[in-house]
Amino acid sequence: LKGFRVFSGTEVDILSDGTLDWSDRILERFDYVVASIHSKFKMTEEEATKRVIRALKNPHVTMLGHPTGRLLLEREGYPINLREVIDAASDYGKMIEINSNPHRLDLDWTFCRYAKEKGVMLVINPDAHWTGGLADVQYGINVARRGWLAPSDILNTRKIADVVHALRRG
Repeated sequence: LKGFRVFSGTEVDILSDGTLDWSDRILERFDYVVASIHSKFKMTEEEATKRVIRALKNPHVTMLGHPTGRLLLEREGYPINLREVIDAASDYGKMIEINSNPHRLDLDWTFCRYAKEKGVMLVINPDAHWTGGLADVQYGINVARRGWLAPSDILNTRKIADVVHALRRG
């Protein structure tokens, strides 16, 4: 179809030592890579923070997904120093996801302004596991608004040329 651009991306697991569960040889094939923690939540804040920062150093990682791992009303997030993680994302030119799933809403709005101050681009993702979940993006928009973000702070609101540039840079 004319007027559409399809990007190839993947979400990878950040292992307990901060490495990723897929090799660089595989990751280099994608337009973007979302790195997220999906296991081993019982770490100290220092360990979890170092784990995430090591993953952000990987040149193939584009963004950090659901940065605290919380599930609202089900599970607290893992202990992590989000200021240090946001600082590292800024240093390495990485983006951070605002996960729109109503069970996550992660990145919390309270850290959106700090990410903006540090020049970290945010991405609103629906975390849809079925087509109906695509509508959850509205919850992410609400998080961004509550965090005082403007459309210019969100990758998804940019023109396609800007998105392509940001993904190449990342």
